[in-house]
Amino acid sequence: MSSMTGPASGTSNASTKRSIGISFATQYLELVIHFLAVLVLARILSPEDTGTYSVAAFLMALLHVFRDFGVVQYIIQERDLTTDKIRSAMGVAILLALAVAAVLYGGSGMVAHFYGNPAIEQILVIMAVSFAISPFGSLLVGIFRREMRLQTLFYIKIISALCHVAVAIALAMRGFGAVSLAWANFAGILSFGIAANLMRPPGIPWCPQFRNIKTILSFGGIASIGNAANIAGTNMPDLVIGKVMDMAAVGYFSRANGLVQLFGKLITGALLPLVLPYFAQIRREGKNPAGPYLAAIEYLTALAWPFFAVMALLAYPIVRTLYGSQWDASVPLVELLCAEGAIISLSIFAGQVMVANGQVRIATVSQLIVQPFRVGAVLLASIYGLQAVAVALIASEVLSLAVVSWYVHKTITVRFTDLMRACGKSALVTLCSACVPLLVRFMWDSADQRHWLPLAIGIAGAASGWLVGMLLTRHALGAHLIAMIRPLRSRSAGGTET
Repeated sequence: MSSMTGPASGTSNASTKRSIGISFATQYLELVIHFLAVLVLARILSPEDTGTYSVAAFLMALLHVFRDFGVVQYIIQERDLTTDKIRSAMGVAILLALAVAAVLYGGSGMVAHFYGNPAIEQILVIMAVSFAISPFGSLLVGIFRREMRLQTLFYIKIISALCHVAVAIALAMRGFGAVSLAWANFAGILSFGIAANLMRPPGIPWCPQFRNIKTILSFGGIASIGNAANIAGTNMPDLVIGKVMDMAAVGYFSRANGLVQLFGKLITGALLPLVLPYFAQIRREGKNPAGPYLAAIEYLTALAWPFFAVMALLAYPIVRTLYGSQWDASVPLVELLCAEGAIISLSIFAGQVMVANGQVRIATVSQLIVQPFRVGAVLLASIYGLQAVAVALIASEVLSLAVVSWYVHKTITVRFTDLMRACGKSALVTLCSACVPLLVRFMWDSADQRHWLPLAIGIAGAASGWLVGMLLTRHALGAHLIAMIRPLRSRSAGGTET
């Protein structure tokens, strides 16, 4: 992101690059840990187990918004963060976490009865306990992100991920089924809180206060409504499929969605924690965010669009190689959801940019417009099957892009046509990347059991095509990557000489 800021000091550029590097290292190592666990768990847990946990996880994700209530965002964007404000934020976080835990615990029996699945009640009870202890680590995340202490977050997240995965696999192997994932989530949250407090910065107060919290509640109320709408719309398919179809169908959909979301975990998951502080800093410096925003989308689509195009073309060998034949029903869903992912990449940073520019209300309104349509489309489509649900999600993202683009234009004067021009070279790079995977898809015999072979050929060809596309189009991301690699080569050469 350093090139987005225009003229800047060498120190600032180096700091930004280091922050991006640490963030990506955190995201990738965390992803590898969880991904290896998924490969193991996919062969231990059934689609019904995965579906059962997915339904319960929807409620956890929705209530998580009200537990956090925008406290982390408040800490990051607050211009004058005093000790009293931190203590008040801590008080808000604790009160809301306990309230949400009580709601989750109290409603666990009703939800289990609604779905006719007793395991859901046990999962929700465990999740309620997880909520109750979560503020002791989550509040420090906001402080670490505000101060860009990403190395500290690296250690905390990796410790948490290892604990999560170890508990999940151990309990799944002992026959705990879907409940093993709930205990794994509890272990991850507990270890996160312990590690965060062991690395707690000096001067951060320990005791909360429950006065002067009106400002935080006001900010959090607006932010949480929008976040809740977004999460409800995003996770609604699992909830609807679980009721209209069955838990196995939820499992197939969840597995496909999880595979498509790998890009978010690979790339955007590492960038998103930096986006709000980055654009908030631009705002504080009085600079125009339009250029940096378009550059961010240009860089992102040069990675996202080729990724989704290649995954859609190679969906069958990917699913067979990673998860096995029991997940074949996820293949057509992967192909459709890749189109949704490509559209999302055009607006993924929009909400963060609005909040960073003090437009949290506009960010919320945009979600309140889009998400009801998404929920309605999923409800209607669920009658016709899983692929219809995926098509409904694509239509929802088209509407979302139109609405969000309108509000981005009002916030930072970036028009949709500006966005499309910024992505022109990314489209050509995508075409180059897709050539070999397209040939593999139509020429490889699907009866061949060596599913890893077409996958390897397709990925190698896609990588070569991506490099050719970057060179032919002279994409801005290519120059940016070269600028980041040159210092590493210089250091390597220097080390060899000595």
